[in-house]
Amino acid sequence: MKRPTIYLFVLVYVLTLLSCANVEKYNRFIETPLAVEAMQQDVNYVEHNLWKMHPDLFLYVREDQLKVKFDSLRRAIRQPLLPNQFQLTLASVLAQVRQGHMTLSPLISKFDPKGKDKVRYQKSKGPFSQLGFHWQENTLYLSKNGTLDSTLVVGSKILSIEGIQPQNLYTKYRPTFTSDGYNTTFIDQAFERLLPRYYQLELGYKDSISVLFSRADSTYQRTVVRRFDSVDTKAKSWIRTTAVKKVSQPDQKKSDLKKQRKIFGYNANLKRMSKQLSFPVKGDSSVALLKVVDFSYGRPKEAYRRIFDRLELNSVQYLILDLRGNLGGRLSDVRELYSYLVEEDKFQFVQPAVITSKFNLPFYQVKGLPGWSYPILSPFIIPSAVVSWTKSFSKDGINYTHLTGSKVEKSKGSRYRGDLFVLIDGGTFSAASLIATNLKVGKRAVFVGEETGGAANGTVAGSLPVLKLPNSHLRWRFGLMDVKPYYQVSEEGRGVMPDIPVVRSVDDVIKGKDPVLDKVLKSVRVQ
Repeated sequence: MKRPTIYLFVLVYVLTLLSCANVEKYNRFIETPLAVEAMQQDVNYVEHNLWKMHPDLFLYVREDQLKVKFDSLRRAIRQPLLPNQFQLTLASVLAQVRQGHMTLSPLISKFDPKGKDKVRYQKSKGPFSQLGFHWQENTLYLSKNGTLDSTLVVGSKILSIEGIQPQNLYTKYRPTFTSDGYNTTFIDQAFERLLPRYYQLELGYKDSISVLFSRADSTYQRTVVRRFDSVDTKAKSWIRTTAVKKVSQPDQKKSDLKKQRKIFGYNANLKRMSKQLSFPVKGDSSVALLKVVDFSYGRPKEAYRRIFDRLELNSVQYLILDLRGNLGGRLSDVRELYSYLVEEDKFQFVQPAVITSKFNLPFYQVKGLPGWSYPILSPFIIPSAVVSWTKSFSKDGINYTHLTGSKVEKSKGSRYRGDLFVLIDGGTFSAASLIATNLKVGKRAVFVGEETGGAANGTVAGSLPVLKLPNSHLRWRFGLMDVKPYYQVSEEGRGVMPDIPVVRSVDDVIKGKDPVLDKVLKSVRVQ
């Protein structure tokens, strides 16, 4: 064996040992009770930074009420608690702020398979990732069966997983998360997304789970196991290498697909495009459906240009914009979409964001980074700070910073001018709620579905540093900018309301029916 190869082998071996040691140390920490004084210090740390850095802390809760909550928490901590027990109590207080972007994440135990099994586990599907969940009316339903077991009936009620009832998890964890403001439509969707995490917190890392189902007044039990790739990794590598040697010309279809994924944004976890254009009425290209799953992936400028060129080419008269389940994303993405939908020649998408400090904002943005990284990143942090300062200003004693879309700009010449319908629900959040408000108050569209999960008058987000609490090591995320859409509604703390309320029933979800979209299509056909 050559000397460089020996060095490399030793380095990999040492890093593997360190990784295993770190995982073991981390898992031991989760099971080690925190001292009362340590937790008190973390509560003080959160309270101090919250008052100092949050730009609109008392929008939904009075200052004296929040102070009482923190004082009560300090008095209640009288004995050592595990980090995640402490997380439950502190997160419940933070949820009183009613800002959905603020989260205090629990510590989840890590699993580090060694050697050749590592790649095998990375390419596998865990038990929870093979199941789809729907939570409604305090009941959990199986909405998708991604296992190889065909006897799992979609639509079955899930009574328990490893003996733990989902209702008990809802009772335990519901106080730890919130929507923006006072709406409740966001809560059910948030819980069903977070459900696998909650079970992992209770059960640890599992390669199989026993699930008790109920269907047609009878119960049945099944075990869902981790699925591994059947083809050996080395064999896959050999096949790829051989294929490259045999094929002299690139596969055009694969190349085109790769390009499409980059432009329209492919979410590998959900296995779907971020922006999807279709024509739902067979033989009628005058009706188009634009499903925007999120504003986080793809190249929005090129994607929307192609989409709206296609609408113009097909002479589309009715555009249905589906924002259901869209949790938001980049302001640049959503503002680009809005520029193709607004009727006026000029528009402003958001107002300048309120911040607590012009000078400290860029330092707050990197506050969550580890201390050792500052000397390394200083050549980038300082220029970024200068740019941030040039965007900030004060007016009437309030500090502001400009965002993407906070200045007046021209709308697209090729913008869509036909009838517009927007589909919304509790999963329409953050940036998706911003565009919904502007389209609603601007009387540009007809809204169908449920109240949005995000507040109509904006959200505290923009920049979201993640701070590590000194003693419990919990990760705390919150926004530094009060981001408001250009238009505002009169009722504070509620989402964008539908013009035509339509709620999907459990039966609709299970059978794959979409009464919200059907309502719009029926309306369009009548016209």
